[in-house]
Amino acid sequence: MTFRIGVTFHSFTAEYVSFVYSFEDLMELASCLGGGVEIVGPAHHRGFPEVTDEFERVFKSAMERYGLTPTCYGSYQDPFMLPERDLTPDEMYEYTVPQLKGAAKLGFPVVRLQYYAYPIAERLVPLAEKLGLRLGYELHSPLMIESPTVQKLIEQIDTLGSDRLGLIPDCGIFARSVSDHHLAMGRQMGIPELILAEVERLWKAKTPVEKALERIQELGGNQAACSWTEMVWGSFGYSEPSALADVKDYIVHVHGKFYSIVDGEEPDLRYEEVVKTLIDIGYAGWLSSEYEGPPTDSFEIVRQHQEMIRQYIAKFTR
Repeated sequence: MTFRIGVTFHSFTAEYVSFVYSFEDLMELASCLGGGVEIVGPAHHRGFPEVTDEFERVFKSAMERYGLTPTCYGSYQDPFMLPERDLTPDEMYEYTVPQLKGAAKLGFPVVRLQYYAYPIAERLVPLAEKLGLRLGYELHSPLMIESPTVQKLIEQIDTLGSDRLGLIPDCGIFARSVSDHHLAMGRQMGIPELILAEVERLWKAKTPVEKALERIQELGGNQAACSWTEMVWGSFGYSEPSALADVKDYIVHVHGKFYSIVDGEEPDLRYEEVVKTLIDIGYAGWLSSEYEGPPTDSFEIVRQHQEMIRQYIAKFTR
């Protein structure tokens, strides 16, 4: 049995926030896109961080009506939500607890954690055990599998000794190039072509972001150029897809991040290698298509993304 493909409603953000699609529409679309549903707490239900009884009723009714499966709930720890100071660990814990309870209330088996949850994970694990949840730190660029920070997370998981805490790799960490979409955003911000080209060169050379920022400032880059540079490093990572084998026992869910599909392929992310490795390690959970490219027909491009993955699955399971 290989892994299953669903969708995160984050893929439909442009149409959802502009009222092209209602939440009910998203449920219907998901039924045509693998049937697995991932939602993001603050984006997709009122009352966040609580889950109201009314939303539970609406959600479960739609799940039953369209034959869907809840896969992952996107929680937030938001340590920087206050303008005057960071949240304390106690405050982050109190903010996260209702999110876990809400995810369980809706029937989700997995909850995404930000790595900011590190100081409170030990306190969250007993609650997850009580609620029947698995928690997963999202490995989103710049958090590469091979990075010291991720090794620290793994050490914590091993120390706690609970299968209720694991990892959620985001496919944006398996990049081969910077997307045309991100370069276009840089141009729209008025960043000179010289700096755009230099950022591409620095990224391909795996330059640490701190060094890249120094170079951009040397070239006269303004705050916008620096912010865009940080966004590039925060969107595209250098992890090797084969590194998934090193963390195979910790993977509880996978985010299928992608920015475009060109001639049936994702040109900037190493999906063929990712799919092969997931099959090789026997991953049997869910992968949620997660579109973060320019506005388009999000249903159609997610469909194309899933078709690409299915072709890779067929190739490696013959």
